[in-house]
Amino acid sequence: MIDMAEFVGVVFSGLSALVIEDARDAGEVILVRARTRSGTVACPGCGAETSRVHGYHERTAADVPVDGRRVLVKVRVRRMRCPALNCKVQTFREQVSGVLERYQRRISRLTAQVSAVARELAGRASARLLPALGTGVSRHTALRVLLKIPLPEVAVPRVLGIDLSGVPSRPSVTSASVARGAVSARRRVVIRRPTATSVTSA
Repeated sequence: MIDMAEFVGVVFSGLSALVIEDARDAGEVILVRARTRSGTVACPGCGAETSRVHGYHERTAADVPVDGRRVLVKVRVRRMRCPALNCKVQTFREQVSGVLERYQRRISRLTAQVSAVARELAGRASARLLPALGTGVSRHTALRVLLKIPLPEVAVPRVLGIDLSGVPSRPSVTSASVARGAVSARRRVVIRRPTATSVTSA
């Protein structure tokens, strides 16, 4: 028989960076209570390591559905105090990178799921499909998620080949001039990327 703590760890493996304290059935929603792990945290202002706790704060975020039902995660995070006296950041909330990013109300893996659907279906269609997957978002939210997806890098061509040999010539032009024109038309247009010197001089 599987241990309950082990079972919860398997079902909510995406929350492994947190300590899951409780998971209960709240009707249409599965409620998970978790907290951050104890240990030192780097100050975002000066980078000094600190373990001094100033207080606690609870954040609520949605996670990927389980058994077709919504999952809400209530995370208790610590507000830390910076030990450096000359640091402009006196207190700060610890962040759980890769799980719950700053100012987000969705767990990172749920954001990735919504992004994948929005990339394929855009706004309205995503808002119609996601509730069937246990994730309810509006079309405006789907569009905001879509706009946050970084665009793929497009390689800029360095050389373009122009071939005009297939262009029909006028009847009055001789075959020799057509051959010369075709050869001269096969030029390479070189696109040079601007260097730092040219940009500075401009």
